[in-house]
Amino acid sequence: MASNLACIGLDVWRRSDFRDLVASARAEAETIAKDGEVGVHIWTDASGARLIITTEGDLVRVVTPTFYAAPGAIISEPQAVDGGLVLAELMNRDDEVITEIACQLEELALLGSASSPVEGPVSIVVLGNSVQVLGRSDDGVPDLSFEPTGAYALSTDATAHLTGVVLAIEQRAVGRTGQAFTAARVQTAGFQVTLCVPAGKPELGAGDVVEVDGYVVASVPALRG
Repeated sequence: MASNLACIGLDVWRRSDFRDLVASARAEAETIAKDGEVGVHIWTDASGARLIITTEGDLVRVVTPTFYAAPGAIISEPQAVDGGLVLAELMNRDDEVITEIACQLEELALLGSASSPVEGPVSIVVLGNSVQVLGRSDDGVPDLSFEPTGAYALSTDATAHLTGVVLAIEQRAVGRTGQAFTAARVQTAGFQVTLCVPAGKPELGAGDVVEVDGYVVASVPALRG
């Protein structure tokens, strides 16, 4: 969790500071789902950094960090599996399957009541745990790839390994913590993701070819109605 929080400038050193951050975020969050005592709430900082907070009564059960990003793919038939994971296919505009994906889904609580089939634009955020710059795209056509490394490897992690080309970058800073991070739009194999890394780790520029291992969080805005 700590490394994922650092990717969007929300890393904190002390447990009490983290509790304070979540409590203040919860008070400002939008509630997107409520089922009895269980609620799902989304807090978005002005920087785009997000926390998805699942509560049961007054208790916080799960906190998932992510980022507000524009859609970059089309998702088809997302299915919830054990551990809060979602498995789905990503499609191109010709309804051809690009790849399978394993992710956390912001709107997971709304998936069960959604009309079938569920298909539409999806934003995909990758919180980069390991990011390397391999070179420049103008040195030759890079080999782009995206491979889930969690669920399809018989585990329950929303992780992936990808290579891609950085299309654009934005330097952001979280108002609540003052921590800086980089949000990079990356073209990978047939679709686009938004890669978030702590500022300067590494320095990224448009045209860089990157290799990434990271945690994947998706959002399907249509599920919110």
